[in-house]
Amino acid sequence: MTSAMEDMLIDPEEMRDAARRLLADKVDRRAPWDGKAESAAALEADVGELGWYQLTVPLEQGGLGQRFDVLAPVYEELGRSLAPLWLSGTMAAVDALIAAGGDDADRAIASVVGQGWRIAPVILPEGQGLERASLPVVPGAPDATHLLIVVQGGAASLVASTARGVSIVPVETWDLGRSYGEVTLANVGDVVCRFDAADVLPLLRAHGELALALDSVGAATQSLSETVDYMLGRQQFGRPIASFQALKHRVADHKVAIELARSLVIHASSVFAARGEGWAVLATQARILACEAFAAMAEDSVQLFGGVGFTWEYSPHLFLKRALANQIIGGSPDELRDRIAGDVCRRALASQQ
Repeated sequence: MTSAMEDMLIDPEEMRDAARRLLADKVDRRAPWDGKAESAAALEADVGELGWYQLTVPLEQGGLGQRFDVLAPVYEELGRSLAPLWLSGTMAAVDALIAAGGDDADRAIASVVGQGWRIAPVILPEGQGLERASLPVVPGAPDATHLLIVVQGGAASLVASTARGVSIVPVETWDLGRSYGEVTLANVGDVVCRFDAADVLPLLRAHGELALALDSVGAATQSLSETVDYMLGRQQFGRPIASFQALKHRVADHKVAIELARSLVIHASSVFAARGEGWAVLATQARILACEAFAAMAEDSVQLFGGVGFTWEYSPHLFLKRALANQIIGGSPDELRDRIAGDVCRRALASQQ
């Protein structure tokens, strides 16, 4: 049995190569600023046909039965290409539905596989619920067929985006490369399935935060690569600016920060895939470190390009906009630190006893 299961496993690096080839061919990072919405739709169609949304769905439910390890390089490549796709929303919701179990959840998973449902998680602030709630910015909401609405301390409900009492209005942010929407709820009806939010909220958050961490590592790596290429070609005083010691040190510092973030993200992803000890806290820590490394790289890239990084001919400003968005989705860095501070302190104290 073990041998048969191993034969079904997809090599993560093969998945990375396949994702990189597809995204290189299909993603035009400037398309959203040119008003080409069809670019995102075409990518979504290709991704659906290739079975990316089925990767972590169990075999018995029509999926490919893979762990998060196989999905991780896909998230990294999405970041590297500045892709307009919100794959993580549906995949995090699938993880939550698998954990919840039950006939209704199983049918919902089958619909993701067979009917192409696309799900946007909506984690409501305390005090809000299906009766009345409003979130100004929800990633992927305008393109979702369903919302997974999580009431903290209550229930999680899967509802159609067209259900009674659900309103989704597209919102324009500084990162036009991905879709966001304002979600308003008022006495929502027609719930597809409902389950205990306490069982799935940490899972939903951890998956989303690891996806953002991997996205940030991929984008930071690409930003660094393009910055170095530019510096090697840009001449000052008859020499490439990449030969200037001060600039070399700045680039080296970014390289170290990105690799440190990558190491933590890889470790956190592995622990999360196996549901090892501390997976929830590790996911948040990885997201904080990766987003900080990406933001620092993207911001400095504009300067290392000599100021032309904000011009349309170059891409540093696109990476910077994505980096700033990644830092605040689902909570600012300070809010994330406050959320995990108690667990981190308890584990630190326990290790000293």
